[in-house]
Amino acid sequence: MKNHKGKIQMGIVIGIFSVIIITCLISIFSRMYTENKEKEEFRQLAEIVTEETTEATIEETIKKPNLLKVSDSDDEFQTEQPVYCTTYYEPHSISELISMNSECFGWISISGTNINYPVMHTPSNPQKYLNKNFYGEYSYSGTPFLGARCSADSANLIIYGHHMNNGTMFADLCNYTDYSYFTEHPTVVLETKDGVFAYSVFSVMRVKSDDEWYKFLTTDLDKTYEKWVSYAKSKSLYDTGISPVYGQQILTLSTCYGCNQDDRILVLAVRN
Repeated sequence: MKNHKGKIQMGIVIGIFSVIIITCLISIFSRMYTENKEKEEFRQLAEIVTEETTEATIEETIKKPNLLKVSDSDDEFQTEQPVYCTTYYEPHSISELISMNSECFGWISISGTNINYPVMHTPSNPQKYLNKNFYGEYSYSGTPFLGARCSADSANLIIYGHHMNNGTMFADLCNYTDYSYFTEHPTVVLETKDGVFAYSVFSVMRVKSDDEWYKFLTTDLDKTYEKWVSYAKSKSLYDTGISPVYGQQILTLSTCYGCNQDDRILVLAVRN
């Protein structure tokens, strides 16, 4: 009798665990399906607004003060050499995006990564697109958005995006912790109604969600600007050799990093 009761209890325990496992699997596969569905929706949106032309380019000159260039002689070096780069990007019709949704600020992309999305801006409702797609419908992935306190002419444009498990949204920003990834993806392209602008990555920081950097939006003082740049470079995971100067706009991309919900990765880039 005791043995029979033990078997019943064991069966109940196994049944409970089976239900839990099945529920978890359903949840995981449901989330994967949703993330991939939303990924496809953004791909279709990009297809709609991508202009029918060949890839465009932005010619840019980046000066790295600490760069060494080997000359014909093995023991001779020339410093202060500018680096000439050509940035490739797919041009998007920002006017069409704005006509589809007036809350669209522009389009952000980094060649060779999954980052290729519209950017929203809702000053009166700061986190509206945290869980909404471009069309304003509920979305687990959300849509990248510009900080509510920022404007097009802010000294520091802060754009937020989720870190999705399937590698979409701003997940690729975490790869910038590796210096070689930075060298392969040094430029961020931002398209707005005012034009197309290339930004060169100059700092990569691991911070908390309440880091001082989020307070930097604008300044009319060169000394204050220099102080913020010095702060960003001192906290950078590595030296990029690029130092913004007063008057150059900074672009900050922010996403979650690691398991702690307060950890963030920031990729800072300066407008060329």
